[in-house]
Formats: sequence, structure tokens, C-alpha cells
Amino acid sequence: MKKYFAAILSAALLFNLSATLSACNQVEAQEENNIENSITDFAIEAQQDMENATEITLNCVFGDMKGTYAGETKDGLPHGKGKFVSQNKDQRGWYYQGDFVEGHFEGTGKTVFQNGQVQQGSYVRDIWHPSTIQFFEFMQTLPSSNFTINQKAKEIFTSEKDYFPVESPEQLPINENITYEEICNDAEKYGNQFISLSDLSISKHTTFDITENPENLPELRGAYIEASHKDKKENYLLYYRGNIDNLKEDSVIQLAVGIPLDTIKEGDNTYVALAVSYLSLQPNVTE
Repeated sequence: MKKYFAAILSAALLFNLSATLSACNQVEAQEENNIENSITDFAIEAQQDMENATEITLNCVFGDMKGTYAGETKDGLPHGKGKFVSQNKDQRGWYYQGDFVEGHFEGTGKTVFQNGQVQQGSYVRDIWHPSTIQFFEFMQTLPSSNFTINQKAKEIFTSEKDYFPVESPEQLPINENITYEEICNDAEKYGNQFISLSDLSISKHTTFDITENPENLPELRGAYIEASHKDKKENYLLYYRGNIDNLKEDSVIQLAVGIPLDTIKEGDNTYVALAVSYLSLQPNVTE
């Protein structure tokens, strides 16, 4: 933003500069208003169904959490249906609403965070264990994600077979005849088709726990990878559930198999967002 205004100052008339500054200030003010509105909306939502709430400390498996609780109890502990409102160490609010067993999140519920992220589904001993579709719906809320899950992909996510992830590509019904151009023209049409990609160079990646994960379970980890084909003008955004051993910035993807979720245009580039079922890296020749 500073470089942008420096260029304006050296090349534009004062009138144009004033108009530009005004427009920028309006955008920044709008962003601040959106954040403030989001915080206000969350605060209102968090206080709903909190009549007769009491202060309480829950001994969660990931640490003691202070907050307020309203709902059913047993022997002084949350048990049954209820709602617990708390804050993280950085003072960002969150709440859990759903089933409790002897003071722990247990059963069906949801956790809503001040930043808009939602973890909904099954909880076991305070830990969220999402289904496949719940996992990818959560991946949509990441700051770097702006994809939409098409209907055919949703049908794959909710089918009886869980393909995310698999141990071998032989477990997948791969269609080798679908091209990048066809997906770019109509990702929805191919949302239930498994495609395979090879020799992809990685430009950016991040791996993370999607929720509290004291046992380091691979199903509670995710990966986001930006990659492109070395010899073709093909760009991909890969979303994977699980661990990827030895993933580095200079890694090359030997094989990735998944289903198209969406296409995203950024400038002159078009990216295919892919839910990945299987991924392997080329061995590092220096090792």
C-alpha cells in the first residue's frame, strides 16, 4: 500500500491523489467495520441460550478452560445438552454447544470461533472428529481458501466408501481421459471423477492440525499445497487430509489423485482446486 501511494504521489495530480486516498480509506474503513460487525455478531450469538449461566472451569484433555456454562449437569459437571463460552489465550472468543458427558465435549456438537470458523460434528473426549465432508467444509474457511464444493463432490464425500485418504492409488476409480482444460470449463461436471496428476512442482505449502490434537492423529491434520505442472500451464490447489512426510518447498509431487472441487481465477492464472485422496513425493536425489 505504501509503494502504491508513492507511485501515485510522483505521477498524479493532487486531485487524483485525494480521490485515491479517499477510496482507499473507505475500503479500509469498510474492512474495519466488517471486523467490528463480525465481533459484535459473534458476541450476540455466543450469549444466546445462556440464561442462568455459571462460571466454570472444564478440565479438557488439551488443558483447563475457564468460561461460562448453561445447560444440564450431573454432580456439578456439564452432562447432557449445554453450551460453554470461553476465550483463547489471545482473548479471541469461542463457544461449544452440544452434548456433554461428565464435563467433557462428547457426542454431537459444534464449536464456533470469533473468526467465523465452525467445527461441527462428532466429539470424543473434547476432540472434534469430522466426517470427510465436514473436514473439507472446514478447509473452505481457511484464510487462503476461496473454493466452493460442487454437488457431485459432496456426493463422493458422503458416499459409503471413504476415499480421503487411501493408502494406494489402486483403490481409486481413476479416469485418465479428463483434461485440465475440460475441468476449467466445467468443474461441476467432473466433481465425481478421480483424476491423476504427476510431476507437479510445489510453490507453496502448509501443514497443520485442524483442531486440538494431543495424540497427533493423522486424520486431524491437513495440508494445503499450491502446485503446477513443470511442462504445462496447469495450476492446482491441493487439499489433503493427513500427514505428508518429508514435504518441503522444493519437493516434487510424483503422483496426486483426487476429485475437482472448483476452479479459481487469479489474474491470468486459473487454478483447479482438488480434494486429494492419494499423494506421493518424488524421492530427494540428495538424500
